[in-house]
Amino acid sequence: MSLTKDAIQVFLAVLDKGSFSAAARSIGRVPSAVSMTIANLEADLDLGLFDRSGRYPQLTPAGERIVAQARAVLASSEQLQAVALE
Repeated sequence: MSLTKDAIQVFLAVLDKGSFSAAARSIGRVPSAVSMTIANLEADLDLGLFDRSGRYPQLTPAGERIVAQARAVLASSEQLQAVALE
């Protein structure tokens, strides 16, 4: 299953940066790795998260539904890590 902290970070990077290549640059990966991570996430969730028909990926309705939860999961993960390091 690709529903990992990494996959969520990549999903949110694409959303926040507006493209797979900009997301890749921001997280230090190649665009193909970002694309593969998103494709695996979509397969595991059985949801299309981005419409790739235009120049820039656009969230699908399914993608829009999970954004808030993805941000919450990532924030919670980071809080847990911070507590563990104290």
